[in-house]
Amino acid sequence: MANNDSTTLTDRQQYWLKHLRACDASGQTTIDYAKAHGISVKSMYSARKGLAEKATLPRPQPSRFQKAQVVNDPHPQDGQWQVQLPNGAVVAFSGTVDASTLSLVLNTAATLP
Repeated sequence: MANNDSTTLTDRQQYWLKHLRACDASGQTTIDYAKAHGISVKSMYSARKGLAEKATLPRPQPSRFQKAQVVNDPHPQDGQWQVQLPNGAVVAFSGTVDASTLSLVLNTAATLP
């Protein structure tokens, strides 16, 4: 469980805690948040690890990779995509999509019950 008492943190740790909480609240990836605020991504990850070790932030959850299977559609339609997630959610779209948007949509769909 995360400790909400930031009085025992150094000024530098409080600086990173502020940014890490803002990043989490923004819904942006760490990379996008860091780029938008001119912050080193490596430093953000390092700070998150250090604050998790102090129990100030929850420990990052390991990535959950799933085996992907490509299914040949007997009636393909140009630019049509469909992804079925392990939780049964299906995400379908057409045309091009940027990686950030696709990641947000898939991560959100993966959290659905």
